[in-house]
Amino acid sequence: MNKFNLEVTQSALDDGRVQLTVTVPATITSDIAKGAVLALAMQHKIDLSTARVGDLDRYVLEQVGESQYHAFLDDYVMTSLTPFAIGESGLEIIVDPIAASLEHLKAGAAFTFTATVRPKPRYELSSYEPVTLRLPRLAVSDEEVAQQLAALLERHAVRGADEGAEVKAGADILIAIETVRADTGEPVAPMTAERRVYTLGEGFLPAAFDEGLLGARVGEERRIRFELPGAELANGQAGPGIPVLSKVTVLQISKNVVPELTDAWVAAAMPELRTVEELRARVRAAGLNHKERQRDDAKYFLAASALAERLIGTIPDDIYEHTQVELLAALRAQCDAAGITMQEMFKQRGIPEQQFSMQVMLETRERLRQSFALDALARHLKLELEDADIDAALKRMAPGNEEQTRQEFEGTGRGYLLREAALRTKANAWLVDTAMYEYFD
Repeated sequence: MNKFNLEVTQSALDDGRVQLTVTVPATITSDIAKGAVLALAMQHKIDLSTARVGDLDRYVLEQVGESQYHAFLDDYVMTSLTPFAIGESGLEIIVDPIAASLEHLKAGAAFTFTATVRPKPRYELSSYEPVTLRLPRLAVSDEEVAQQLAALLERHAVRGADEGAEVKAGADILIAIETVRADTGEPVAPMTAERRVYTLGEGFLPAAFDEGLLGARVGEERRIRFELPGAELANGQAGPGIPVLSKVTVLQISKNVVPELTDAWVAAAMPELRTVEELRARVRAAGLNHKERQRDDAKYFLAASALAERLIGTIPDDIYEHTQVELLAALRAQCDAAGITMQEMFKQRGIPEQQFSMQVMLETRERLRQSFALDALARHLKLELEDADIDAALKRMAPGNEEQTRQEFEGTGRGYLLREAALRTKANAWLVDTAMYEYFD
């Protein structure tokens, strides 16, 4: 949908690329320029409260300079509208377009720029017959059932007394405590109680208090001398500490008490079940269901991978390089979202950096070959897209967030990428549905 009424013409270049000449009509450049000026002001943290009404663009220009002003506005409109121009052209492209302005953007005047694109290469397959997939038979072992039951019991554990234990770092304990100021003998009411739950290491009291309790057993009394932090002074510094003396008796040391797996416990914890055997059967069925979902998901990758082996021809190096850069950028974004560096990620996964680079190269190769193979199959089958196909692609791309993802693609002019993904998903589904399956133990 050409919602900006762009005029787009194409011309072939000698190197196989295509140059799009895009003209933005004068009727919409004022609104685009206004948005660009506001974005520029935000980027430079320019206070617009003192700008005269109707002279915002001139005010921002004076703040950043003419060269940066025009460069930003031109780039803003080209970045925003190039995807829409590509969609209007009907071209299937690969590698990011290169845009260049032929003039500066002026509100109320037509604006023309070029976008040089690389048409996506087309490949053929050595065969378009259904693929054969070898898959493991589904089974849940007694050991796996036992592990799941152990985890279930652990989740139902309750806190109970740990008889014969001694206080260790991080322990949850029940204490009786009586505290006085060491210098005056005056009681410290907030730190006096007949029964109080306390966890060592949480930092509620100074480390000296925790250290004084280490090794104590139930019924044992400890006398611990330490300092409470002083009140904050007017200059923001901490005042002198308050020396105190606590008499502490350990009443109980707590631990997780895991229930015993019996028919009675099953009936009490899960009213819809009565016996341990019924619970085992449910756990086994849930395990089979989980493995079946995993295997169904794996079918799509395995089918596309088998199809990719039939791809005829080689993929140019620059396409490999571009796709690898995209993969690494996506990985960096994941690391940033998790608040870790790439090096920390390598360490967490136990992967040497050299080995990781090799994995990225292999993943790039596999991704590209699968994509081009699915494109070839879709053309061969003359597949056409329907709304249900778009929905199916979105469900695989962003489960639970389909509608927002669709709006993001279409709102930014990248609907052609969504349609490309949907067509590949449809071709992949045909592969899975028509595949011949062999199962092994």
